[in-house]
Amino acid sequence: MNHLLATCLSLAIAALSAPAFAEDSEYGILFNAPGVEETYIYCTACHSEMIVAQQGKTRKHWEDLFEWMREEQGMAEIPEPDRTRILDYLAENYNEDRPHFPKR
Repeated sequence: MNHLLATCLSLAIAALSAPAFAEDSEYGILFNAPGVEETYIYCTACHSEMIVAQQGKTRKHWEDLFEWMREEQGMAEIPEPDRTRILDYLAENYNEDRPHFPKR
């Protein structure tokens, strides 16, 4: 009985002390910063947020990707100010330095 109690207590402590995963967020694994809501809404209309989070692009490359998706994949134009807000978010959080690259 003491062994069972110790095991349950250990599991409870481990669960409480473990950091919450980003998946617990309403924006999935995307880093929570200004622009995350718009980014999540527009990007997950076509694919998972993991595709976004795995990228590491300059702002120019993000802009080029938007144009490619619009011209080649039929993505609708993202209206302002959402487009700029999303590009700002992506350039800051999913750039070549990959500060928020998913760790799995």
